[in-house]
Amino acid sequence: MRHLALRILSLLPLFAACTVAAAVAAAPLVRWQDPAEGAFSVYLPSGWQVTGGTVRTTKIEPHYVIRAKSPDGGVEMFMDDPRIAIHQVPSAMTQRMGMREGQAIPAAWGGKLLLERYRPAPLAAADYARRALCPSASMMRGGIIPGQTQSLAQSLGPIEQAQGKSVHIDVGEVSFKCGNRDGYVYAVTMQASQAGAPISLWIIYRMAGYLAAPADTAAAASAMHAMLGSFQLDQAWLQRFSRELGDTTGNVIRESNAVTQSTIARAKEQDATMAAQNAAWKKNSDATFKAIDKTSQAITGSSNAGSGGSAGNGHNYNAQLGTKSVCDDLDRCQTVDASVDAWYSDCSGTFYPGTSTGGAPPASTSACWSKGH
Repeated sequence: MRHLALRILSLLPLFAACTVAAAVAAAPLVRWQDPAEGAFSVYLPSGWQVTGGTVRTTKIEPHYVIRAKSPDGGVEMFMDDPRIAIHQVPSAMTQRMGMREGQAIPAAWGGKLLLERYRPAPLAAADYARRALCPSASMMRGGIIPGQTQSLAQSLGPIEQAQGKSVHIDVGEVSFKCGNRDGYVYAVTMQASQAGAPISLWIIYRMAGYLAAPADTAAAASAMHAMLGSFQLDQAWLQRFSRELGDTTGNVIRESNAVTQSTIARAKEQDATMAAQNAAWKKNSDATFKAIDKTSQAITGSSNAGSGGSAGNGHNYNAQLGTKSVCDDLDRCQTVDASVDAWYSDCSGTFYPGTSTGGAPPASTSACWSKGH
């Protein structure tokens, strides 16, 4: 079972969440390198206060910790937490041994296991939000992100089955209110068991999120997408870590590539969806603006002929249609293209244009689309 635990642990550093190019491009970004071991790097907004780095609770349990704050303190963002433990699922065997759920028990590699039943990613995210970020969290909503959950299951399944493991993986997210602030937590959880073994382990594979004032939610979501989407492990460090785990077959590298490709595919799907929708809306809005210009010119010509009035109403009207502010049910607001009627925020607070019929973007990419108003 020790080898199963090590194999699960080998996946901990390998996940990079989705990136949305449009959100990232809104702010200047600078590369931040892990100051502890040089294990990873990310891109974060310039001028933010950043602390963290690799923290090992045991030699084989590295956590990739980031704590970042915007210059005015309006956004507090995090990734990973050294307090997040590896879990063992309670069983008849642990019950016979007198162990109770919630108890910490010694692990074979020198660390500790938390005896706790498996929690899918959204429940793990909600629990962390209430326990570590905001005990008074309210208006909690979210769920499984089906597209990435399915993608990761398809990618990791054959790799893990070849090693004799049964794996279940979930990707999920929650948003919530914390007093007058908005909160968001993203999580990936994985449960694994070895054929014929009586023990099943599960881990919180990735955890990240933010707390932000409502006016800063768009900046928070953009920074988080940048952080997670740019997360990169140093390959030399990864090879050393693989050797520490006793990985002589290169499975750590293969798993890393599989997870990376899955997240890249999801990012491309989101970017392609936004690009296609924006292209369609631009085509429609261009036609609308041309019609408005013709009408404006006709009105202006008539006005000049009759009274010598000013010719500028059409340009003022177009300027007013350039942008508008939309908000969701959590009072997260963003300035968007006014030619698009329907805008929807995802769980993180990023707004996307709706479909050509006004419907929400694909359900596969977010657990809680909320129509802006």
